[in-house]
Amino acid sequence: MTQAQTTTRPSGPGKGWERIIELVNEAPDEQSFLSGMLQLQCMIVAADYGAIWGIDAQNKPLLAETWPTTLAEHGPSSTVVQMLQQAAQSGIERGASHILKLQLGDQPGGADDPKSLVFVTVMRHRGRIAAVSTAVSESRDTKIAKITQPMRELAAGLFDNFQARQEATASRIDAQNVRQAMALLAVSQEGRGFKGACLNLVNEVAKQQQCTRVSLGWIRGKAIRVVAMSDTEHLKRHDEQVTLAEMAMSECLDQQQPIVYPVTEQTDPLLAHAVVHSHRRLTGDHPNKHTVSIPLRHGDEWVGVLLLERSEQPFTNIAVQKMQLVADVVAPHLDDRKRGDRFLAIHAWHSVTYLLSYLVGPKHVGWKLLGVLVAAVLGFVALGTWPYHINAEFTLEALEKRIVPSPYNGRLDAVLVEPGQIVKADALLAQLDTTELKLQLAEATSQLKMAALEKSQATAEGKQAEAQQAQARLEQTQARISLLRYQIEHSSIRTPIDGFLLSGDWHDKVGGVVEQGKPMFEIAPIVELVAMVRISENDIDQIGELRDYAGQIATRSVPEEKFDIRVTRVIPLATPVEGANVFEVRCAIEKPADWLRPGMEGIAKIEIEDRRIVWILTHEIIDTVRLWLWL
Repeated sequence: MTQAQTTTRPSGPGKGWERIIELVNEAPDEQSFLSGMLQLQCMIVAADYGAIWGIDAQNKPLLAETWPTTLAEHGPSSTVVQMLQQAAQSGIERGASHILKLQLGDQPGGADDPKSLVFVTVMRHRGRIAAVSTAVSESRDTKIAKITQPMRELAAGLFDNFQARQEATASRIDAQNVRQAMALLAVSQEGRGFKGACLNLVNEVAKQQQCTRVSLGWIRGKAIRVVAMSDTEHLKRHDEQVTLAEMAMSECLDQQQPIVYPVTEQTDPLLAHAVVHSHRRLTGDHPNKHTVSIPLRHGDEWVGVLLLERSEQPFTNIAVQKMQLVADVVAPHLDDRKRGDRFLAIHAWHSVTYLLSYLVGPKHVGWKLLGVLVAAVLGFVALGTWPYHINAEFTLEALEKRIVPSPYNGRLDAVLVEPGQIVKADALLAQLDTTELKLQLAEATSQLKMAALEKSQATAEGKQAEAQQAQARLEQTQARISLLRYQIEHSSIRTPIDGFLLSGDWHDKVGGVVEQGKPMFEIAPIVELVAMVRISENDIDQIGELRDYAGQIATRSVPEEKFDIRVTRVIPLATPVEGANVFEVRCAIEKPADWLRPGMEGIAKIEIEDRRIVWILTHEIIDTVRLWLWL
């Protein structure tokens, strides 16, 4: 096999040992520690080259560092690296440090001539193998080589110390981060309501992390909306920056992990492969702008996203972990504050769904309850019954009406009432002009006296024929006088009964001539009102002839008052009303109110009997389909 290139080794104790011990003891991270540990192991056994290996999830050696560094240039498929990997695997399988003999088949001695030794040193942490070093030395005497084992084991023990020191440092950093997160939580809780808490949080985060802008988005339904932005009291919902921030938050929620942009070499590999299209649009591809989105979670639900933006300084993995801790601490409290700001009805709904979740399961409670409710409604509609009633319009009419006509042809002098008034019997409604009638009466009276005088004179002179003519004129004049007196007496038009004046607006016709017998006023008795219900021909078959159906009416003027009615008569003649055939059904009002007037309209509901709900909902459609199909 090909031997790796070697380098000059430091000889004996001195500055080389001190430098390596210092490198091991003061290593800032695991990679630096493993590099120093490898050099220390190689120096102990005066190795020509070596490698140190970590342990992967399948308990296989994973190359971490080589010495010299040029050894890594041969690649993992080189013979030397594969040989060292096999040696490391033997250390993992044995679970203890040991020495292997390396056979060089290309030497003159053949395969039986040992040329080099491989020193396999196992390093543990809390009793488990955490790393393995493999160092190759030209030493031929295995007895002398075994002398180095205590030193190698002692050096390997530094690995456990390093891990403990790293864990202590991590614990200290975690405690500091927790304190800072709790401080942020305390600052946010000082705000009034949910929005006040969010505004305090983003302002404090922007101050601590030296951000140019920090935004907090909260999930509403299936979308996320920015609810707070640092140094912004009133958000402009349609602002471009708000829209870009919401798009970046949606991108973070879709992947359910923190997103860092731009990605650096130190960025965690899991975060480095995230989709960052919206974050790139947010920064505008500016090289000095850096963003990180941290999802907020409460229990098993994602509730929001915290978006940080700053210039010059990128977000490290430690900063991302710190902000994730902050998000984990403040998310439940913000969610509780959000729930506390809701209306009482919403609180009640969520309480009901929470209790019912034990019955139908914790997921999609609303949809499950809706399904149960729909099934119950469908079952009730299919099997249940409901009182069936017919809705129709009605008009109040008087049971009897009186028409007051004009007594003779005359000129209208005065009108004393208006439609809608209540009038008493013998009340004056209108007055006809009698001036001309009185003049004619005076003339007829004088003519009567003249005819009586002529008759007396003709009788005295024995003129029988002239006396008869004078008698005829006398009778004619007497009849005329009687007619004129009758007309003058009936010139005052009066109501024959107590009632409600339905029609008779003659105010604009004062001074005009009215014809004899023409209806002038229509009067209806107040106490005798009936409701004329106009029922469609589609429903008239539901009302039988031998049964009194009950119902209720409500007028349009006072819809809150209902009056009981009873069907008394069905008029068996259809009347076209507004393009539809209707039948008039006369209904008596059980206890009418004093303010009811003829001509009032409204809606009547006539109760038939209990019917199946499915029939009530579908009988009109079925009848129409049957008519179309002639079934």
